[in-house]
Amino acid sequence: MPRADLLALSPEDLAALTNRGTVKRAQRELEANEVTGDLREDADGTVSVRWSDGVECRLPAGAVLRQGRCTCVTAELCRHLVRSVLAYQRQSSATTADPVHGPWDPGTIADGDLAKHFKPAVLTRLRRQFDDGLLIEVVRSRKPTARFHELASTVRFPVPGDIRYSHCDCAQEAPCDHVPLAIWAFHRLDVAQAAGLVSTAAAALAVPSAVLDDVEAILHEWVGLGFAGATRAWRERVVRTEGACRAAGLVWPAEVLAELVQQHERYLDHDALFNPPRVVDLIGELLIRCDAIRNDTGAVPQLLIRGSRSDHATELGAARFIGLGCAVELRRRSTELTAYLQDADSGSVVAIGREFADPDDPREEPKPFAQLAQTPVVKGVSLAALGLGQLLVQGGKRAADHRLILGRARATVNPQGFAWENLRPPLFAEDFSEVTNRFGILPPASLRPRRVAEDLHVCAIAGVAGPDFVHATQTVTATLLDKQGQCATLCHAFTGRGGDGADNMLAALQQRGQHLRFVSGRVRLAADGLVIRPIALVFQDGATRSGLQPWVDRRTDSKNRRAVAPGAAVAPSEPIEGYLADLIASLADLWLVGLERTDANQARRWQELSHQGAALGFARVTEAVATLARSLESKGHVLCWDWKRAAHAVLDLCVLIRLGLDLAAS
Repeated sequence: MPRADLLALSPEDLAALTNRGTVKRAQRELEANEVTGDLREDADGTVSVRWSDGVECRLPAGAVLRQGRCTCVTAELCRHLVRSVLAYQRQSSATTADPVHGPWDPGTIADGDLAKHFKPAVLTRLRRQFDDGLLIEVVRSRKPTARFHELASTVRFPVPGDIRYSHCDCAQEAPCDHVPLAIWAFHRLDVAQAAGLVSTAAAALAVPSAVLDDVEAILHEWVGLGFAGATRAWRERVVRTEGACRAAGLVWPAEVLAELVQQHERYLDHDALFNPPRVVDLIGELLIRCDAIRNDTGAVPQLLIRGSRSDHATELGAARFIGLGCAVELRRRSTELTAYLQDADSGSVVAIGREFADPDDPREEPKPFAQLAQTPVVKGVSLAALGLGQLLVQGGKRAADHRLILGRARATVNPQGFAWENLRPPLFAEDFSEVTNRFGILPPASLRPRRVAEDLHVCAIAGVAGPDFVHATQTVTATLLDKQGQCATLCHAFTGRGGDGADNMLAALQQRGQHLRFVSGRVRLAADGLVIRPIALVFQDGATRSGLQPWVDRRTDSKNRRAVAPGAAVAPSEPIEGYLADLIASLADLWLVGLERTDANQARRWQELSHQGAALGFARVTEAVATLARSLESKGHVLCWDWKRAAHAVLDLCVLIRLGLDLAAS
């Protein structure tokens, strides 16, 4: 009977057991016929190979690969054993089908199988830890994964039914203590589901009603005062409430309050980075989280909404981070550039960014993204270089939202070889189904963890079809294929400031799309499938790999045609999008001046918005807008105007708009 475990190991799995260099050398020796082997498989499943270079390898039946024997002097898993697995797969491919027929379920592994690898005392301790409460994100796929939100670890099961091949990013030898926890989580997942969020807490978390009341009271009073009326003494009250949230275990609501405090400080300092629309966004998210905590339906695990014990600032020792690309986010009066990196050991994804204020003079053109990306951020190294480099640090801090703060820590940036198949899951996905299943279970962004790279993934690519520039939407698009033949859509918005990078990407996809190996980017699940907004692409020409960053790259070939031809028309904005933009801008103005300082002009503006919303078919939004408009209009007809009814309408609108934006992005 064929060895299903050896046939299931992909080159990426072998690299996780050894390293990429060992696997590449073994592959090269076989492909170039540098060695030949006499392979024999016994009836009991023992595989032995006698190689022409004098080495003999033996893979005993019932033993895992790392228990194989080789006559070479290497003490660890050597390239000869890896070469033997590759030779066995090659010989078996003509007569043996792929042993993994679609997704499989680690939940089929019984406790009796676990008892073969773990002592009873260990299983008892782990069961107690499991029942105390964990949040685990599990995905059934060809290579099922279990991601522990509190323990900051991810377990992957590359071989069906065999936990000895399980791979975890912790330091323990496989199978580690996280494996039983992961398997028990799969036990709790409904058999009809491909993925799910499993909360193992036996008892519901307490609702800190007093803290939530304080948060909502602050927001209610703040909309009356506005940023113009909120003093530094008011800021101290918000800071105290932030501390109360942290003490109550409300990590993410506390982080939102901290960001609101930052916006208030920017306003008081007349900082150009003050962003009123961002305030509307933050208020909506905070109210949504507070409501979900207060009214726990069980639909979304509370640890996802509140944050867990692991979501805090963490001191770092020596670490190596692999660059994943540089992204750009356009805001009302600023531009933020962010380089993303993965810790090679822990698998956590961090970000280093810089926000740039747009010029105050409207006649002055903002700088191109490629120029902003040359700004030094780490020891004289630019954001662009960091996005495609390898960062070595001796210390630093990782914030709760996973932004990397280096301070005075020693840091060095070197080039990388783009061995992205060695990146840790769930960031890295061998096929699109892993990402699709994961995003199918996640709630809207307002209820997810606030880590900076929650929607970032790196996908292995097997093919590209139809790269083109779509004038109607001003986007570069292409169809990406994985090794299973599944499709995803690459979509990158063209901007004048980032035109060089977009042109470079389009030309590369058209001229050498067959050499595309990996794409990193922000992912969303649309009605017609997976959509990837790329921040980096990795191409392989021969043995050499190179990276491309479509947001921040400079033009590399003067012969490349521009993606936007002269005179090309830009697609008109949708009426609904324009209305929502006007609504956000008007809400931002209210938060800026405060309801107590509104005048007749603002009342008329909200009456116009009420009529526009009704004409577009809005229901709940129009009701809240109409309530606000009537309240503001009555202000001019009474001596003592009560702004509290208007405040409720403002807060309701912040929630509705944030929910709408979340749904549009998902």
